[in-house]
Amino acid sequence: MFSFAWAPILKAELRTLPAHVPMLRATTPPDGARNLCETYSWACRRGSQKNLPVERAIEFVRKINLDVNRKIRSQSDQRQYGREEYWTLPESGRGDCEDYALLKKRLLLAEGIDPSRLLLATVLDTRMSSHAVLVIRRPSGDYVLDNLSNRILHWSETGYVFLRIQDPEAPHRWFMVMRGGRVDDAMQRRGSMNQPTSSLGRALAPPSRLVLP
Repeated sequence: MFSFAWAPILKAELRTLPAHVPMLRATTPPDGARNLCETYSWACRRGSQKNLPVERAIEFVRKINLDVNRKIRSQSDQRQYGREEYWTLPESGRGDCEDYALLKKRLLLAEGIDPSRLLLATVLDTRMSSHAVLVIRRPSGDYVLDNLSNRILHWSETGYVFLRIQDPEAPHRWFMVMRGGRVDDAMQRRGSMNQPTSSLGRALAPPSRLVLP
């Protein structure tokens, strides 16, 4: 875990981030998700017979996020399974961040939301700790379902560094991201949003947040 000082930023800087999580290049899945498609075929499903438009299911999305956050008790994989990373449904009523995300994805798929709109992602949270979330892709942008918050925020407003995300066209594939949070703060201070940086810079302190409307 890293420690950085918080620093305020201008709202104008946030506008440099796109509405949807940018995908830099194809990469390997996270360690815990390497066998995810074999374990849960639905997690890598490409299409849905119902194909419910995500805009019609927003209230259900809010309900699922809140219900799962309330009903599942947070417990690390190491404590529950004796291993550092183990992506699985929280059938015991306990789970790590990725287990929350998996359950939310499964419930929303069952409702009929297109799988290309429900993407698992790995991030570094505001404390620079490894974390996983579910991204719901709307026409207006990508929003984050997070076990650390009952609010559904635009990805750029979480303060997270997005590392990898499922490919919406082929969810068995993953893309590297490396955008958001302290990475963008560091790149902005260097004066370029197109050059990689080895330093994560100082943390963002987001102003008024873009909450799921």
